[in-house]
Amino acid sequence: MNRYQLAKVVDWAGILETRKRMQKVIYLLQVAGCPLGASYALHHYGPYSQDVARLTDEMVQAGLLTETTKSNGIGQQYSYSLSEVARHSLTELEASAGRGLSAALDAVLSGKRWLLEEDLKDLEFAATIIFFRQQGHDWPSAVEKMRQFKGLTEGSPAVKRADVLARRVVA
Repeated sequence: MNRYQLAKVVDWAGILETRKRMQKVIYLLQVAGCPLGASYALHHYGPYSQDVARLTDEMVQAGLLTETTKSNGIGQQYSYSLSEVARHSLTELEASAGRGLSAALDAVLSGKRWLLEEDLKDLEFAATIIFFRQQGHDWPSAVEKMRQFKGLTEGSPAVKRADVLARRVVA
């Protein structure tokens, strides 16, 4: 994943509330065919990318992403939006040589806006199902592995919602 790709995703989202949502949305966009190239590993909260975390921090330091902090019951919650400098640069790049860069991303982003409205836990669980699926498990096994990994009860509504959401992403 590079600066342009992250800027494009954040601009598309407007504001990405929480680092966890950023991680899950980018992962699910990538699974849906968005050519982002971030590497992911399984973490307690589902698929996690050091690439995305590092690039986010780098872009905040460079003034390309605006990071806002809000206290919550367990610490700090970070949200991200594109800075005006980055928005201007993005517009200039896409007006000139960036049309080809933009086309591949726009094709997926345009149809996945609904991801931003999904419940964060549902995104986490769906992403985990897909992660296990990508590890070679068939669909029912991937759902079961997620259920066990997350400590959810059999027949849980959360498992059913995650299954539906995961299938929607890969459809």
